[in-house]
Amino acid sequence: RYCDVSNNTVQQDATDILETIPPNIEEFIASNNNIRGSLPASLNNLPKLRQFNMASNSLSGILPGFIESFATLEELDLSNQMEGFTGPIPVDVWRSLSLKILNLADNMLTGTIPSLVGNLDELEVFDLSNNLINSSLPSELGLLGGRGSLKHLDLSNNAFTGVIPYQIGQLQGASVLLKDNRFQNTSTT
Repeated sequence: RYCDVSNNTVQQDATDILETIPPNIEEFIASNNNIRGSLPASLNNLPKLRQFNMASNSLSGILPGFIESFATLEELDLSNQMEGFTGPIPVDVWRSLSLKILNLADNMLTGTIPSLVGNLDELEVFDLSNNLINSSLPSELGLLGGRGSLKHLDLSNNAFTGVIPYQIGQLQGASVLLKDNRFQNTSTT
C-alpha cells in the first residue's frame, strides 16, 4: 500500500512506472529522481490513493484527470518539474474535497483558479507559485481551509491580474504570498 522511491536516480518514463502500480496503493512517492514523460490516464485506476508525490522530476505534458483517485487523495505534489506541466489544472482537482496539500509550483501551468477552489475545506498547503496562471483571483480563496486549517498559500510569480480580493484577509493564521504578479490594488468591499 506504500511505495517510496524518492531521492534515487530513477530514469524511466512515467507511463512505464505508473502503469505497474497496484490498484490498492495508498501512498506513492517518487520525488527527486529523473522520471520523464507525461502522466498516463491510468491514474484513474487508483481509488485508494491518498498521497501522490512526484515532485522534482522531468515530467511534462498536460495534467490528466484524476477523477477516481481524487475521492481519497489528500496530497498531490507535482512541483518543481525540469520540463514542466503545461495547460490548465484539471477541474477534478477543484472537486477533491479531501485534499490537504496541493503543490503544483514550478511548472508552466496556465488557465484560472475557479470559484470551486472554495470547496477545498481541508486544504493546509496550496502552492501554485512560479507558473503562468493569468486570471484574476476568485473571492472564494478566502474560504480555503474552512476550519482554519490553511497554513500556506503561495501564488507568487504568476501573471494574476485585477484586484486582490479582500476575502483573502479572512485566512487567519496562514502565510499568504502573492508577490510578483500583475495586481492593480486591493479590494476594500
